[in-house]
Amino acid sequence: MGKTYHDIETHSWEEVRRRHEDKLPGQLAYLGENSDFYQRKFSEWDVDVESVSTIEEFQEIPFTTKDDQRRNQADPPEEQPLGTHQAVPTEELSRTISSSGTTGKPTYFGLTKSDRRSWNEVMKRSFYCAGIDPDDTVIFGSGQTMITGGTPYFEALTELGANVVPAGGESTERLLSVMTDLPGDALITTTSHHRYLTERIPELGFELDELSITKLVGGGGPGIGNPEIRSELYEQWGANLVREGMGMGDVIGCMWSECEFEDGMHYHGQGHAHVELIDTETGENVPFEVGSKGELVYTPLEREATPLLRFKSGDYARVTGVNCQCGRTSPKIRCIGRADDMVIYKGMNVFPSAIRDVVSGVEGAMGHTKVIVPTEDKVHFEAPIPIEAVLDPETDRDEAAVEDDIVDAVRTQLKVRVRPQLVDFSEIELSEYKTEQVIVRK
Repeated sequence: MGKTYHDIETHSWEEVRRRHEDKLPGQLAYLGENSDFYQRKFSEWDVDVESVSTIEEFQEIPFTTKDDQRRNQADPPEEQPLGTHQAVPTEELSRTISSSGTTGKPTYFGLTKSDRRSWNEVMKRSFYCAGIDPDDTVIFGSGQTMITGGTPYFEALTELGANVVPAGGESTERLLSVMTDLPGDALITTTSHHRYLTERIPELGFELDELSITKLVGGGGPGIGNPEIRSELYEQWGANLVREGMGMGDVIGCMWSECEFEDGMHYHGQGHAHVELIDTETGENVPFEVGSKGELVYTPLEREATPLLRFKSGDYARVTGVNCQCGRTSPKIRCIGRADDMVIYKGMNVFPSAIRDVVSGVEGAMGHTKVIVPTEDKVHFEAPIPIEAVLDPETDRDEAAVEDDIVDAVRTQLKVRVRPQLVDFSEIELSEYKTEQVIVRK
């Protein structure tokens, strides 16, 4: 059994749910008193917050969506620059950050001093679980300080006790210079930036396994959970651990991360945010059981600045475990895609990231795949789904054979037919800081 940062991580999940059930009425009362947005919504929904005392009753409350947030911030009152769900005066805000804006106009989130303490507590649990020790030197590779994975991350890492080197935001050459001048134990950045550096640094004449980095922690989208990608990072960097984490600024910056078994991310928001798994189509709750799939929904339990209620994250996950030898008792998940990226093939839900993961295991193909959607509103497919896959420049296999194997592998593993087109690696731009697109709408 491994070490945990806080003993609540070993409490039974049912005990955690009971604790959340005790806290939910207080948060609902706070929303009813301080959030103009939820005051209006409770009236529209005919919800009497004083009558909600159980999780089952709580689950009858409608969801809040990203579009609700954007509408809130489209033309906000002067005294509420973060929107009508801003529940404290602006002078009480301690930090304002934003989303990356990769799925639409950026949204902004506020944190009070109390909110920051909650975030730091949860993120310290997450980073500790992911293998970051208080005596580590952490090379922090993200350069976007305003986003969730920027300033909040290196604040929490610093509170954990780590020596944080905020080296992101400049060229690969500059980052490499920092990693050689200031030898670090861990590199934390987005998954695709890890992969970008894996491709780019050897081009500069350096061998990755000659660097002092032995721990790679990534986030920002699905990727490290793919065995091919994880193995590539282990091999190229000579790493001792390769783990992923996940969170969101709407709720808590990082609240999921992998332990030493690297078979799914544990939840670390116990006592600070309630998490649900729902069927995206029906909205019904799905139990956290091994093999269950659904969209993650969150409710902060003590957020003051910009609190949300039953917020649909858009992250579609599969439960990989409910008990772990590491001693943690929270569910473990693998994020397998974005609910809004889902396409439908002959009535079956398909995630582009799942297609990418299958293609990456085909000999002669690399793990950079895009699903090509011919029109913006195209969701349903009866004919094979068009994809672009990257031909491995070192393969001696015939392109037609690689394409045939891609078709067979996707059909066998996902029960879906695709129409692959192989392209050269130079035709696929791999973003430095954000997970590469896996769906392209024409």
